[in-house]
Amino acid sequence: MSFFTEEESGSLTIKRMSLHVVGPKDFQAMPERSLEEEAFFISKIEGMAAAPIFMFKTVSTTRQEIESMASGDVSFEHGAQSLAASFNRQHVSGSADGVLCMFELGVADPDVKIYSLIKYDYKLALEQNDASPGQALRRIVTALVDDKKAIQKTALIRVVSGVADQNISATDRTKNGADLADYFADFLSVARAVSDTELSEVTRRLLKGALQACKADLPDQDVARAVKKAQASLASRRRIDEEAIVEAVMAAAGHPDDEKVANRLERETCRRVRSSKIHEVSFKPDRQIFRQPYMRKIMTVEGVTILFPDKVESPNVRVVDLGGDKKQIIVDTDKVMEDGVVTPKLS
Repeated sequence: MSFFTEEESGSLTIKRMSLHVVGPKDFQAMPERSLEEEAFFISKIEGMAAAPIFMFKTVSTTRQEIESMASGDVSFEHGAQSLAASFNRQHVSGSADGVLCMFELGVADPDVKIYSLIKYDYKLALEQNDASPGQALRRIVTALVDDKKAIQKTALIRVVSGVADQNISATDRTKNGADLADYFADFLSVARAVSDTELSEVTRRLLKGALQACKADLPDQDVARAVKKAQASLASRRRIDEEAIVEAVMAAAGHPDDEKVANRLERETCRRVRSSKIHEVSFKPDRQIFRQPYMRKIMTVEGVTILFPDKVESPNVRVVDLGGDKKQIIVDTDKVMEDGVVTPKLS
């Protein structure tokens, strides 16, 4: 995943857990709970493990509380109660009531503890009541259902030897893009550490890498043209996420009908999204970044090398197909800036 290392993901376990109802004016602190439904909660924690694009501010009560819990200065139960009470105080009236779940996670490295916060919306559900005649369904209104849309806010904080990492993972379903509601950002005391421009540049690089790796699957094996098409697709989006990136690659490849080719393109793109640590991140595209051309390099059998910006609009270098392997390269310029002799390299 994007937050967890491969080793952490393979050894992730829940050590402690606490659940508090948040939203009501009369907050009630709850005791630590016995471990239950570990597989359910692990799947939700890993599924929402966004890249750590937020950073703690210099002063963060939440960070201090987490470090106190990790070091044992404060018990998990009391620390979780304090954090839930603080979250409840800052919870704005326009936000839906829900359940704040807090977990202490263990991994293979004994010096590492990871703390997870998940705010769940209430959901209406029906439960079979085995004790009633005919096993009638019972209505419950505080269920935590197996639905990603029910998860409203998340945070993941890694603590190493009692010190919390500066960068944390956080998501907020109530906001478009990689942003948090003001009260949630204030509760965590965090600010964006990675801008939309930086995320756009990361996406631009992974697009090129994925299309270059799948060159044989592209129309005419033209990577440059495919990259330009994929960039244009993302530039037109209101926001970018993993699904949008995959769709842009598919469009650049001409939406192949061959299922094996389509699967190969999707696997390669998703692998690069995860390795770039933007899995589960949604952000607004910086259209200036996606309009920037890559430098294109052409080398001929005669020893001629041309390096030029491969512009989508108003290109001043054209490659004309003359049939077979023959090409004609035409360069339009307003002025020649350099016309000198280069010393050849010794072999």
